[in-house]
Amino acid sequence: MSKKLYTRIKWILTFIIIAFNFFGCNKSSLPIQKQTRFLMDTYVTIQIPGGLEQIQIIEKAFDRIEAIDHKFNILEQNNALYAFNNSHSPVQDKEILDLIQTAIKIGSQTDGAFDITIYPLMKHWGFFDKSPSLPENKDIHRLLMHVGLDKLLLTDNQLSKSDTLTQIDLGGIAKGYAIKGALEVIKEAGIQSALIDAGGDIYALGELYGKPWKVGIRNPRGEGIIGSFNISDLAVVTSGDYERFFEKDGVKYHHILDPKTGYPARGLASVSIIADNPVIADVLSTAIFVMGKDKGLAFLEKTKLAEALIVTEDNQRFSTSGLQ
Repeated sequence: MSKKLYTRIKWILTFIIIAFNFFGCNKSSLPIQKQTRFLMDTYVTIQIPGGLEQIQIIEKAFDRIEAIDHKFNILEQNNALYAFNNSHSPVQDKEILDLIQTAIKIGSQTDGAFDITIYPLMKHWGFFDKSPSLPENKDIHRLLMHVGLDKLLLTDNQLSKSDTLTQIDLGGIAKGYAIKGALEVIKEAGIQSALIDAGGDIYALGELYGKPWKVGIRNPRGEGIIGSFNISDLAVVTSGDYERFFEKDGVKYHHILDPKTGYPARGLASVSIIADNPVIADVLSTAIFVMGKDKGLAFLEKTKLAEALIVTEDNQRFSTSGLQ
């Protein structure tokens, strides 16, 4: 095993959110069927208590995630999103349009803190080819001219754009959608208890051995966890400044960019969102990170879309009233 792969696996095992169960299982408990695959640029694990017949359900859930990965991966040259970005072809796939509509709705509600048109900036920073570097300020300002939800033209039948240089990336919402897709497959099979973990983004279905699943939130500034929750039928998704970053001249630059400035959002180390919908949890973890502590908490208290645990850059912790 290469050092790079070992480091990545070790990082995944201590990822943003660590799923665990403090209660254990007794001899009468059903075993847990568990499989892991590398999909959507991360390790995805699905667990279902029960006999070997559950393995087939797990495999079908993985097939659904893989299908979503192919459809929403902007680097895959034979899909609709690649054509939209590179040949300006309108998107007419209803599944993609529905998800884009959700992304635009949350983006508008958060005053642009979540913006799927930020892809050119992400690409220029080098976060997609995993060799990031600090861009020239003039290049950031040039690319910002092509960023903004107002450049997207969405109808019931298609998505087009008013600026040919505008490009989109659904990475901030597609993983949550993949979890939702896998969950639907599992529920359709009649399963009432399962855990889906997509690189630390988690959905806990039902209970484990009669008790809620327990998840812990990783400490973004050290080892161990900073809090844990008993959850059933909920998603927990975290965005952190330690996921993808580099340092230059003593300054840390991470991948969560502020669409208004083109630079990494400042002030927070991590945002953990707890919601019943994994898609909403995925989007809000990024949006609240960009909005910052005060605006983010005020937005969640007003909309009641989700609960949140926020850790600032200096390791102070704040939460919505539902978690206190």
